[in-house]
Amino acid sequence: MKLDIFTSLINLLIVYMVFAIAFAITARRHPNLDGPRHWLFACLALFTGYLGLGLRDVIPDILSIVVANSLILTGGVFLWTGIRRFFGLRWHWSLFALFVLPGTVLLSLFMTVWPSIPARQIIMSVFPILISLFAIRDVYQQRSFALIMETNLFIGFVGTEIVMHFIRITTLMMVPVSTDSYLLGQDQPDKLFFIVLFMLSTIRLLILVTLVSARLQDELNQLASLDPLTQLPNRRLLLQRLKHGINRERRSGKQMALLMLDLDRFKTVNDKLGHTAGDELLQQVSGRIQSRLREADTVARLGGDEFIVLLEDIAHPEDAARVAEEIIADLSRPFQLLRSNEADHEPGRDVQIGASIGISLYPQHADSPELLMEQADTAMYEAKQAGRGCYAYFSEELTIAVRKRINLEDRLRHAIELQELRVFYQPQIDIASNRIIGAEALVRWQSPTEGLIPPLHFIPIAEETGLIIAIGEWVLRETCRQGQCWLADGFLPLTLAVNVSPQQFRRCDINALVAKVLAETGFPAGQLELEMTESGLMDNQDKAVEVLNNLRNQGIRLAIDDFGTGYSSLAYLKRFPLDVLKIDKSFIDDIPHLQDDMEITATIIAMGHILGFKVLAEGVETQDQLDFLRMKGCDAYQGYFTSKPVPAEDFAELLRAQHKSGESLFLRQLLWASLPNKRQKSRDR
Repeated sequence: MKLDIFTSLINLLIVYMVFAIAFAITARRHPNLDGPRHWLFACLALFTGYLGLGLRDVIPDILSIVVANSLILTGGVFLWTGIRRFFGLRWHWSLFALFVLPGTVLLSLFMTVWPSIPARQIIMSVFPILISLFAIRDVYQQRSFALIMETNLFIGFVGTEIVMHFIRITTLMMVPVSTDSYLLGQDQPDKLFFIVLFMLSTIRLLILVTLVSARLQDELNQLASLDPLTQLPNRRLLLQRLKHGINRERRSGKQMALLMLDLDRFKTVNDKLGHTAGDELLQQVSGRIQSRLREADTVARLGGDEFIVLLEDIAHPEDAARVAEEIIADLSRPFQLLRSNEADHEPGRDVQIGASIGISLYPQHADSPELLMEQADTAMYEAKQAGRGCYAYFSEELTIAVRKRINLEDRLRHAIELQELRVFYQPQIDIASNRIIGAEALVRWQSPTEGLIPPLHFIPIAEETGLIIAIGEWVLRETCRQGQCWLADGFLPLTLAVNVSPQQFRRCDINALVAKVLAETGFPAGQLELEMTESGLMDNQDKAVEVLNNLRNQGIRLAIDDFGTGYSSLAYLKRFPLDVLKIDKSFIDDIPHLQDDMEITATIIAMGHILGFKVLAEGVETQDQLDFLRMKGCDAYQGYFTSKPVPAEDFAELLRAQHKSGESLFLRQLLWASLPNKRQKSRDR
C-alpha cells in the first residue's frame, strides 16, 4: 500500500482509537493508576483533532482548523500530564494555559489575520516541542530503577519527535507552499512529516503501554514481597536480604545482627478493641520501629505481632542492644488509636503495650539465614521468660556482658553530667636534677557507689561512643584551671601534659578549643603540653601537620605518646613539629632483663636527641631502670618509682616538699615512704 498523507492520517486515527480502547480497559481494571486515564483522554483528543483535519472540505474551517488543532494540542497536554501522574510528580492545572489557550488564540489569529498555511503548521510544531521538552524533564527527574529501560526508551523517542518537529519547521520556512489548501499535496514538504508522525506516535504509545505493564508487574512483585498491612518486607524478602547481607559481611569480615521482636499485650488490645484497632496499632508499631533504624537496616513483619529487624555492618555486639533498648522504650510509650470498635461503637483510645526482643549475631551465633532466625526466636522467648519488656542475646554470657557494658555507658554519661570525674597528676621528673618539672594529667572516675574506677574500665567505652570528646574537653579545662591555681599559690612553673584522643583530633577543632580554654583560665600556653598517639597523627598526616603547626604557633608544647608501639617512622617525625618523645612503658618494663628492649630504648633516646627532641620514659618502677635511662642520656621519666598519679591536693604537697628540701635524696625518701604500691605493674593511664 502506497503511503501518502491521507493514508498516514487514516492509519494514525486507527492507532489512536486502538490505544484509546487499551487505555480505557487499563483505567477501568486499575483505577489507582493515574497515567492510563490521562492517556485515554489524549488518544480521544488526538483522534478527534486529526479527524477534523481530514474532514477539512466537509466541515467549516473554524472546526477543521481552530478546533481540530486545539484538540491536537490538548491531546499533547494530556500525554504530558499522564506522564507526570504516572511517575508521581505534582501537577498544577493552571499549566494548561501554557499550551491550550495560546494555541487557540494564535491559531485564530493566523486564520483571520495571517492565514498562511506554513504559519499555522509552524505553530502546530512549536507546541509539541514544548510539551515534549516538559515530558523529558519530568521523566528524567523521576526515573524508577525498576522501569529504567522503558523510561530511557521513552525519552529517546520523544527526543526524536522533537528533532522531527524542528526539521519540519525549518522545511516549512524554506519551501514555499500554496495557501489554498490545508492538507498539502503529494509534492509538498508535509508528506514525510505525516508518515514519520504515524510511526513515531505508534512507537510512543507502545512504550507507554510497556510502562504500564512494567509498573503493574512491579506492583505484583511488591505484593509478593511486602506485607499488605504495614507495607514492610515479608518473610520472603527478608530472607533474600539476609542471605545477601551474610554474603557481603562474609567478604568484608564485618558483623550483622538479627532482632526478633514480639509485642507484649497485643492480643489483649486486639480482642478488646477489635481487629481494626489491632491493624492500626501494628501500623503505628512499624512506624516507630522504622524511626529508630538507619537507611541500610531492614524491618520486616513475619505475621501476627512478630517483627524482625536486620542490622547490617555493626561495629560491636552491644550496638544491637542499644537499638533494642531504643525500640523497647519507644514501644512502651502509649499509642493513640483513632479507629473505633465497629461492633461496640467505641471511640479510639490510648493503649499501652510492650516488646520483648531476641538477638542473634552473625558470625558469632550462626552463618545461615534460617539458623539466625531460629536463634533470634529462641532468644526472644528467653527475654519473655526474663519478665518481658527487655532483650536477650542467644548467648546468656553475651547478654550479661552487653548489659553490663551498656549500663556502664549510661552511668558514664551521668558521671559527666554529675561531675564525678577527677583529674589525677603523675609527676614527671628531670633525671639530671631529680626534681619535678611537670605532670601528666590523667582522668579518673570517682563513683559514689563503687569508689575510684580505673580508666581502663571506661576510657575504651568513651572512645567507642564519642563521650571521649566531652571528657577530653573537661580534662583540658580542669588541668589548665588547676595549673593557674598553682601558679597563683606561688609554685614554680610546671609543664602540664594533657592527652588528646584520636577522636578529638579528628572530630573537633582542637586549635579553637585550646585557645578558648587558655583564654578562660589564664594558664600560660608555654606550660601546656598536648600528648598525641602515633595512630592519631598518622590517620591524616597532612591535616595533622596543619593542626600541630597551628598549636605550635599558639606556643603549645607537643609530645608523641607511646612512641615505639606504632609506626615509629623517622619520616613523619621529621614532618611533625614535636617537642617530646615519650617511650612506651612496654619497653621499660623488662629493663635490665631483656636485651632487645634495652637496645630499642637506647635507640629511641639517641634518635630523639639527634632530631632535637626531649625524651621522656614512661612506667619507670625500679632503680635499675632509672640508672639505665640516666646512663643513656634520657631527659625525664615518670612512673611508680617516684609516684603514682595522685589528686591535685597530694600533688601540691609533693611540690611543697620539694620546695622545702634542697636535696633530691630527701625528696626521694619522702616520696618512697609516703606513697604505697610503688611497684605495681599495671599501666595507669
